[in-house]
Amino acid sequence: MPGNIASQFKKFEVEYEHLLKIFSEFEKIKGKLTSAGNTVLNNEMQAEKSLGMHHMNIISENAKKDLKTLSISLKKIETHIKHSVNK
Repeated sequence: MPGNIASQFKKFEVEYEHLLKIFSEFEKIKGKLTSAGNTVLNNEMQAEKSLGMHHMNIISENAKKDLKTLSISLKKIETHIKHSVNK
């Protein structure tokens, strides 16, 4: 019986060491994934900021062009109406 207990204890020790190694590898992988996730998140935030600012500039430029086009069109319509009324 004491030999059986000693052999069981030895098996538990071996299994415990094996589980510690697995847990250690798991913690390393988890740390790397967390680090990679943070890197991706930071890169996405930077990309969103730069894309957001870029898109805002494009929208602003397009709005200015559209306003200029509308202003010219309104002046043409106004001139056409004045000529039509004065005839």
